[in-house]
Amino acid sequence: MNYQYFQEKHQQPLRDALVVAEEMTSDYFKLTSRHWLRARYDILTLSHLREGEISPHALALVAKYTGCLPGYTLKSASFDFYRVCLQDHNILKALAERPQLQLFPLLCYIMTHELVHIIRFSLFEARFEAEGEEKLAEEARVHRLTWNILAPLNFLDLGPIRQFYEDYVKEVVPHAHL
Repeated sequence: MNYQYFQEKHQQPLRDALVVAEEMTSDYFKLTSRHWLRARYDILTLSHLREGEISPHALALVAKYTGCLPGYTLKSASFDFYRVCLQDHNILKALAERPQLQLFPLLCYIMTHELVHIIRFSLFEARFEAEGEEKLAEEARVHRLTWNILAPLNFLDLGPIRQFYEDYVKEVVPHAHL
């Protein structure tokens, strides 16, 4: 498939959005740096994703893996490891189709949304393996939490993102393989 990838000009807004997302999400959930040791994650863009981590619909998704420190083989030494898989092609398509969307606010929303998922999984407030109605209900909860987290940031123009999300839920989610 012929995908569109993030370019150099997208890297700084992505880094800045991650800083905003981590700070705001940590503050909202009152997390310490110690929590992030339990909720290990990384973020990859499309050029680094495995085939199974690429979505035709989602702007991002969270993949879950089991990690283990080098030299350890006991199950008790393993840990959950999450990967935020940014879908460059879908993000860039959304920006191209909706000129009112801006990259930085959209990335802030996406990154915050995915970090909320990771936090909820790591605190056992949600099941990673959820399907169907349970998964849709969790998406709605995470969406509300994401808006609450980002609401204090008056400099972000979130109105177009709210409209995009509402349209996305109506148009894409019913057809997505959840």
